Formats: sequence, C-alpha cells, structure tokens
Amino acid sequence: MPDPNRQRLVFAACRAPFPLVNGARIRTHRLLAGLAEVFDVELVVFEVEEGHPDGHVSRSELETLLPGISIVTVPGRRSSKRLSQIASLARRESWTNGRYRTAAYTAAMEQAVARHRPQIIHFDDSGVAMVPPFTGALNVYCSHNIEHTILALGARIGSSTRRAFNAIEAKKVAREERLVWNRVDLCLATSTVDAAVMAAAGARNVKLCPNGADPVARLPLRPLQSAEPLRLLFVGSGDYAPYERGLAWMVQRVIPQIRARVPVEFDIVGTPPASPVAAEGVRYIGRVPSVEPYYDAAHVVVVPVFEGSGTRLKIIEAAAYGRPVVSTQLGAEGLPVTPGEHFLLAEAVEEFVGAVLDLEQQWRQPKSAQLEKLVEDAHAAMRALTWPRIVDDLVALYHAEVAQRAPLGSSLRPAPVGTAPDGDPGVAR
Repeated sequence: MPDPNRQRLVFAACRAPFPLVNGARIRTHRLLAGLAEVFDVELVVFEVEEGHPDGHVSRSELETLLPGISIVTVPGRRSSKRLSQIASLARRESWTNGRYRTAAYTAAMEQAVARHRPQIIHFDDSGVAMVPPFTGALNVYCSHNIEHTILALGARIGSSTRRAFNAIEAKKVAREERLVWNRVDLCLATSTVDAAVMAAAGARNVKLCPNGADPVARLPLRPLQSAEPLRLLFVGSGDYAPYERGLAWMVQRVIPQIRARVPVEFDIVGTPPASPVAAEGVRYIGRVPSVEPYYDAAHVVVVPVFEGSGTRLKIIEAAAYGRPVVSTQLGAEGLPVTPGEHFLLAEAVEEFVGAVLDLEQQWRQPKSAQLEKLVEDAHAAMRALTWPRIVDDLVALYHAEVAQRAPLGSSLRPAPVGTAPDGDPGVAR
C-alpha cells in the first residue's frame, strides 16, 4: 500500500537495472534507489525471457535487490532481434521504441497509476515514454542520451545493410523523441548538449540530471618503475557497438605503435566485445566485482569513442579515482572538462600515441607536478558529479515541480493523445 506520509512516484523502465554491467543500468539503479529513499516508489519494468542477452532478472530477485520498492513486471521481449528488426521496416514506428510499446505494458502502467496514484511518473527511457502521459501527475522523461543521434552516426559505419537500417531507424526515432519531448511536463538531459537538442525540438521544460560516479577515495599516484610496463585501462561494455569499434581501433592501430616505444599492457574491464581483437598485452577482463583494483593499477584511462550521445560515466569515474584520461572530443562531450586542463584530447592514431607517451614520461618521474595538476583539476571538476548529490538535486527538482502544479484531480488517467508539433499523430492505444 502507498505510504500516506510520502509523495508517490511510478518509475517506468524498459529493463531491470541488473546486472550492473553498463552505464545505462548504473544510472537507472542509482536514480531508482535514490528516489526510493524519499518517495514511495512503484517500478514497472519488462521481465525478459531466461537466457536473453539483456540478462534475466525475475520479479522475486528484483524484490530482494530493491527492498522497499513495489515491483510490477511485464512479460518482455524475446531474443529474435534480427527478425524483429526486419519486420519493423514495414511499420511507421521504430524498432528501437516500438518493441517496448505493448498492450501488456500500457495496461500495467494504467493499473499502477490507478493503484499508486502518483504525483510523479518517471519514464526512464524513450521506449516506455511512448506510453501516453497521465493527467494529474508530473510526467517526466529522463533521458540517457539522444537516441536518434547514435543511430545517425551508426548509419555511417558497418555493412551496407546495417547502414541502411540505421538511417531509416534514425528518422523514425527522431520523430518519436520529438513527440515524447513535447508532450511530457519535464525533460531531463544528461548534459547541456543534449538539453539544447531537446529545447530546439520544442521541449518546453528541460533540466539537467547528469551522470555521475559513486563517491570513492582518490587513489595515490605511484611512479612507474624502470622495468614496469605502462598500464592502460578501458572500463565499459565492450559489446556496445560504438565501444566495440573504438576498442578494435585502439588495439589494432594505437597499441602497436605504443609498444614499439615502451612496454605496455591494456586491460579492458566489462562485458567483452562480441568479436574481441586479440593482441599482445591486451587482456579482456570481463565483469568484475570491483573496478577499484584496475584503476589502482592503471596509469592511463583511454576513451576511444567516436560515436554516441549522452555522457561517459567512465571519465567521471576515472577522475574520481584520480587517473589521467586520454579521450576523443566526443568521449568527453557534455562533461565539465577542458582539453589540456582536465584530460588529454586525441582523435587520430598519432595523437593517441603521443598523449599516452607524454603521460608515460610523467609517470616515470618521482613526482610530476604536471601529472598531479591534471589529475587534481579533473577530480575537482567532477566533484559535484556523484550519485548522492545528483539524486538530492533531482529530489529537490521534483518537489519544486510538484509544488508548482495545480492540486491533483480525483483520478489519474492517460492524457488525450493529439498531434505532435511535426504533424505526427500520437501513438494509438
């Protein structure tokens, strides 16, 4: 039963936030768990079949992992990804969002809202945000990134079939994202870059809810010994296509040139790529219970990211632990960092090699003032980006937004679906 002493919130999600194997799930988990400390929360989420690549987590497991949160699970997607993508080509709706728009999920949301009577409905992904908003509540779309931007970049890479599919999908998703941004009461963006895209598309109320890292102790800087190899680190889901391509580029083109000059090892922590590129000194560690030992051993965190949207948790985390970063501009996009002051910028192979070798020389010194300043300045720049502070800010924002609204009516129901600003009819129910 809802707690009468706390405001109520329904948290709509496409996937369970477990296992915590990527930035999206970490973000979902930290926001969900943090909001549940203040609000009376009911989670409505898909439960995928056992053996699904997303990882099967049952309702009973979620109840154990998320104590104090009411859980509603809906039968979810199956593993036939390729067939469903092909079938989606004949439909107006995208595969990206359309796979989540099911009658069962819509019914579960309607029942949850009628039962829980929330002041706030938090849509955690554009897929579930395709459910029409509910009158009488603050409808919030909390984005992870701008999905159509990622698809548009994907349309430039890969096989001709993959490029063609992504080009079509990008247009569909762009239309659907505009629809969502314009009909919810509040849009939350991870960065000012994404916020500007939403506002330009007509979103009337856009605020920031950035990515963050858990509060951790900064690790000491220990000089590289004469026979010690330089250790590079990448933390992230290698099976995410943009990261898989960036890692392959790093292993095939950058690492050999570094190795020609100094001994080097490269640890890749997280789900390994579907087709990992093998090379001397490159280790695919896989999932680990704690990333701290790998940051402690690392000298340079590399972010060879050339596609994507949103912000990279790995740069925030590296700054928190006190490790220098070499990243592309896109990899650091949306974060409060400046090249040369908080991280080393590199785009081409020779730039990555040069930046890594520059840091290697600094690590060889007994105490490099330049290295210490780079790490300290990055740490200071990211100090506000911890999950507890982000959740506190979000809670304050939700309380302020609810306070500004008219008193709740006698019932909560889906709002009438009209026409989006671009002429696209609302989603049929």
